[in-house]
Amino acid sequence: MPESWIEFLFRRKPLFIGSEKSFDEADYAAFGVPFDATSSHRPGSRFAPLELRLMSEYLELPEEHRISLCDLGDLHPTGSVELMLRRVGEAAGRISERGKVPVILGGEHTISLAPLSELRKVDCLIVFDAHLDMRDEFMDTRLNHGTWLRRLLEKREIEKVVVVGARAYSDEEGRFAEKHGVKTVSSAEIFFNFKASVRKLKALTSDAGNVYLSIDLDVLDPAYAPGVSNPEPGGIHPIHLYELIKICSEEGLRGLDLVEVNPLFDNGLAAANAVYAAYHALLTSSTTSSEA
Repeated sequence: MPESWIEFLFRRKPLFIGSEKSFDEADYAAFGVPFDATSSHRPGSRFAPLELRLMSEYLELPEEHRISLCDLGDLHPTGSVELMLRRVGEAAGRISERGKVPVILGGEHTISLAPLSELRKVDCLIVFDAHLDMRDEFMDTRLNHGTWLRRLLEKREIEKVVVVGARAYSDEEGRFAEKHGVKTVSSAEIFFNFKASVRKLKALTSDAGNVYLSIDLDVLDPAYAPGVSNPEPGGIHPIHLYELIKICSEEGLRGLDLVEVNPLFDNGLAAANAVYAAYHALLTSSTTSSEA
């Protein structure tokens, strides 16, 4: 059926990485989660899904046509952590049941708990983050952006968990990570010897199947991503981020999320780097899938 003149002349909404595929046609299904109810420092990441879509329309992504992606829109906003986690988990589960890979545009990092609780076939979780997010309690609550990974590991066992770019965490978190076999590649390791960091990451994720990739943009140094909710000095460079993400995505992805971009404090850098990070992950994963 030909497009109406309205559909031909006007675009009704921005789409992430310019995708116009239908759900049935796509391999990856993106949706936004406008949620930042537990933000402890700088609220505003709830505005990121729209900003990420807008930014993706103006960046030069030369091979985006090779990424089979649809954009489903945003979940309904709410201030309830429990309700939003149920919504995210249900959405990710239904997408996965249809043979698609969920691509989640946050929002704060708490939302990563939902798809990882729902998607049972995840053997390897790779988190890019300045923080470990393994506190037992933070700001008088036990379910928030600083505790989500601890809650996940208390709930289920994942064969391999690696946090890349970590540099800001408590002794309590370090002990919990060691007890549960969580491995880290620190930002200092990446800065002082990138080649060794590549070898270490490859060794930690060797034979990893069913990878879920969670990218918190505060993994970058604030010079390259000022618009995040919890900036930490001493972060990694965007080029290093892209190259490490390619390594993590070589075996294909079971899920991907982008979190903690905060447009209220950004000059466009955090959003642009987030889009490029997702682009490299999805392009690498797509290439792997097409060659399989």
